[in-house]
Order: sequence, then C-alpha cells, then structure tokens
Amino acid sequence: MHKAVVILIALSSSASAANPNPVGQAVGAALQADAKAALAAFSSVDVSTLSPKDQATVTCMRERLGGAVVELPVTASMSERALAIYRSYWLSAMNDPSRRDLEEGKLAKQLGQVLGAPAGTDMDTLEPLLAEALKREGLHSLQGRTGLLRELMIWSKEDSRQMLVALPEQQQNVKVELLDGFTSLGWSEFATCGRASTGGWTTDEALFAVVPRYDSMDGEEFRVSFLSHEAQHFADKARFKDLQPWELEFRAKLTELAEAVQTRSKVLGKFIQDQGDDPGSPHSFANRRLLNGLVSRLGVANAGALETVDPAKLRSAASAMLREDTSRRVGARKGK
Repeated sequence: MHKAVVILIALSSSASAANPNPVGQAVGAALQADAKAALAAFSSVDVSTLSPKDQATVTCMRERLGGAVVELPVTASMSERALAIYRSYWLSAMNDPSRRDLEEGKLAKQLGQVLGAPAGTDMDTLEPLLAEALKREGLHSLQGRTGLLRELMIWSKEDSRQMLVALPEQQQNVKVELLDGFTSLGWSEFATCGRASTGGWTTDEALFAVVPRYDSMDGEEFRVSFLSHEAQHFADKARFKDLQPWELEFRAKLTELAEAVQTRSKVLGKFIQDQGDDPGSPHSFANRRLLNGLVSRLGVANAGALETVDPAKLRSAASAMLREDTSRRVGARKGK
C-alpha cells in the first residue's frame, strides 16, 4: 500500500464541455458514489439515439448499479475473494449513501475473515495485512480511500523511470512508476463501467501512472493530465505542507488547463461532469471551485460557456489563477 496518496481520476468521454449527455451526467453522479442519482440520469434516455459506446455504458451501469449481486467465491485465490468483497461493498455503499459507514464496517468484517484477522479489526489495520497477502501472490496494490469510498486497485507489473516535467511555475524532476497488468482499476472504474477511473497518484517519493488509462506515453493526455497534474502535486506537497486534498486538486487542475491544447475540451468536460460541494470528494469539490473562478474571471454565463472562450485566453486565465493562489499562500506563510 502506498501511503499519503493524492489520486487523479481520468475520464473517458465523448461529451463536450458545452453539451454533456446523460452518460456524462450518470458518470458524474457515480463518481459522487450515488447509484440512484446515476441511474436517474438514464430515466428518460432513448438508448437507440446514443452511440454504440454510450449504449454499452447505459446497459452496463443499469445492470451493475441497479441491484446486481456480487457472488463471493469460496475456492478462488485470496485476491479474487478480496476483490469480490470490495465490489459488494462499493455497490452497497453507492446504493444507500447514508449507510456508507455501516457498509464499511461490513467490509472490515468480511475482509478480516478472509485474512484471518481477529474479530473487530478495523480497516486501517486490515489494509497493510491485505497488501502483504497480495504480495505473496506476486501482486501490488493500492488501498486507502479514493474520494468517498475505500479503494482497492491490484496490478502485477511496475517499471521505474526518471522524468523532468515543465510546470507553469517551475520545472520538477520526478520518479515515475509505470503500472500495468491490472486485475482491479478501483471503484470509480467499476461504478462507471470503465468510463472513469484512477489515472495515477502521487506519494512523497514518486508518481504512479496507471498505464492502461492512456493511449500513449507520448500523448498530451499523459503529459498534461497525468505528468503535469501529478508533478504539480509533488511540487506543492514539498512547498506547502498543510494543503487539503481538494486544494491540491484545485492547483493541479489549473495546471492541466494552463497546458492543455488538443485535450482542452476533454479536460473541461471531465471537470464539468464531476462537480460537488463535499470536500470529502476532493476532485468534485475542486472542479466546482475552479470552474466558478474561471466563469467569474472570464465573464461568461456558465461553465459550459468556457468551451467557447479563446483557448489561449483560457490557458492564460488558468495560469494566472494558479500564480495568484501561490502568491496568496506564500504571503499568508510570511504573515505568520
């Protein structure tokens, strides 16, 4: 398990920022861990009018979030049994958000039984035990919490590289771990039937890239939405020691918009799809505040209208917001 992680959520969507479709709305609700709201987005959808990709997503999400039961295998490997327990927890917690804490307690009980831990062992104690058990099967893993739910990602391959990343305010040298061979891409991928998932994360030592989420290591999505985003986290964690998760995301997302050219519409689209007012969901919380700031700064009617702003002007506004945030934080620190 990698400690003190800051997670990047990557979305795969054909919807533009200005014209979000019901699938985009459902994905956004699923990332808020709210299955009922996700399914409600499909309530009046004529599936025949959607693209084949969106049709497949609607069918999958309706089946998965609409009451599907995850069978817990008895004779399978420990990793397969653990993953089935997590998937059952994800569905239960999403179907009734008011019971998230109770469902997490059930997760701990079932996971403890699989691991042979004493009754009453909590998740913070169980997660390192699970990581060690997975290692014995030759697997790497990520636990902890991604947004509103407990996480479990499992993979088998790692490759280390050193990279120099140009950020709006500085250059940052980082160690990057390229991860592949996944048997679980986490709860966001499971809940959205592959339309969104963790694209990577940052610790105090390195960046971790989920290779299957990117078409190419040379493409702008990887360079901007992973490398620059996560390198900004890396730089900020070293410079500002007390940033909240949503504040880290706010700054990294500004970096994305400051650098995105070919992927600008997709970056905007993913921010618009996933907005919220709960700091416990740092991506959603940061997205809303970032978009509100840009709408006010650029004098447009709403977040969707940012799609029509001159791209260079949008990049400049995002860069300026980042620099102003830095100046405010440096000033506050000097004032102390």
